[in-house]
Amino acid sequence: MTLLKKLQWSFGILLFFFVLPVIAGQLPFNKQASTPIKQPEDKQVVFAATNLEEQNVLEQTKEPEPDLDPFKVLVLFTHTYEAYEPMVKAVSGKVATSHETVNIMSLKDKIVNHFNVNGLKTDVLDVDIMKELQAQGKGYHQSYDVMRPFLSKHLETNNYDLILDLHRDSLKHDLTTISYNGENYAKIAIVVGAEHANYRWNTAYAESLSSTLNAIVPKISKGVISKSGDGVDGRYNQDLGKQMMIIEIGGIGNTEEEVNRTIAVIGKAISKAFVNDSKK
Repeated sequence: MTLLKKLQWSFGILLFFFVLPVIAGQLPFNKQASTPIKQPEDKQVVFAATNLEEQNVLEQTKEPEPDLDPFKVLVLFTHTYEAYEPMVKAVSGKVATSHETVNIMSLKDKIVNHFNVNGLKTDVLDVDIMKELQAQGKGYHQSYDVMRPFLSKHLETNNYDLILDLHRDSLKHDLTTISYNGENYAKIAIVVGAEHANYRWNTAYAESLSSTLNAIVPKISKGVISKSGDGVDGRYNQDLGKQMMIIEIGGIGNTEEEVNRTIAVIGKAISKAFVNDSKK
């Protein structure tokens, strides 16, 4: 072998060992490549549980998602001093159907609590209409007229899914009480004024609630009563909202326990009729 060929052969060997790392770095099976393969930027990596037990653990540790659009209820009391005889007697020793402090409005905290438990965001229009009547020198029959500006102003800046004007009936205990599963409940009557443009809307809401109430406690609701003609208001401020109604909870002779049970049923019925069923 000539000297020239030896030099060429030696140079070839050196060149081979020099370029080998470069070539090897480009081979697909080399896990030590200096440039890693990038995931597409628009894809998100998702880590999933590998079995049901792990999935259950993940679900239990999840933060509960806040209800960004809760069902909102407004409660008001146009006849604020309407009272239940047993409740008044327990406090004062006297039998009365009207009282300044022990009345249907005094149940507002219980109402809010029962409604909130059922996922309803509940506000109270906290206006004592009887005091307003006295201050303005007006009669009892003008209660809805006195309530109207307070309600109208409140609705200018607040929206509600349901508006309830709560009352109690004037009938005796045997006509306003029902027994179910060994417990007594105050019966419910729903009243809708028929002399305004929202009448059909109000009636649809009222009938839906009435049927749901009876599905929970059979015959607890006496149904929807439409009022019109001489001697009645005919609108009861329900023209201010398509989703507004009067609910009469029991009568003058119902006990606090009976009324309280019925309030709980109302909260459950509202949730079932207008919230839970709509999410199915």
